[in-house]
Amino acid sequence: MRTFIAVEVPQQVRKIIDDFIHTEAKRELPIKWVKFENLHITLKFLGEIDESKKTDITPSIESICGKQNPFTVKMGGLGCFPNPKNPRVIWVGVTQGGGELCTIADALEKEIVQFGFKEEKRFHPHLTIGRVKKRCGVEDILAKTIHTDPFEVSSVVLFKSTLKPEGPVYDELGRFTIG
Repeated sequence: MRTFIAVEVPQQVRKIIDDFIHTEAKRELPIKWVKFENLHITLKFLGEIDESKKTDITPSIESICGKQNPFTVKMGGLGCFPNPKNPRVIWVGVTQGGGELCTIADALEKEIVQFGFKEEKRFHPHLTIGRVKKRCGVEDILAKTIHTDPFEVSSVVLFKSTLKPEGPVYDELGRFTIG
């Protein structure tokens, strides 16, 4: 099963981001926009794992989350990876709570590598809103503003991602309380 560890974003925050996405989608650029129900902050992409690997990593995720305190996140600003001249991913940034997200992501990275997972580059807290399918200019999108209400992060979720022709479907495999 294809999996990742993420922070869920509340419905009212997703609504603000989804409204922005709908406005931009009308421009019909070669961008695959993320669906409302799939908006989240990925902490660690795990890729394909089996049930035994899930069982192995669960105590580590629980332990890492248990050592943190709940915290507030606020989303704002737009950016892209790797750069505006060759954008592949368009994202909303984190204006509050980024340090805490980095702490959890870094701890997960250090812990999960021992189970055979690939070590990732430096974590950059963000919420992906679109994937650029063909080279196009996104400077005007990045110049716009978006800000959300703050929300409390009190858990982290292990998700299964099932790829379907209409887009991925995410199912919760485990929820880990922070604090």
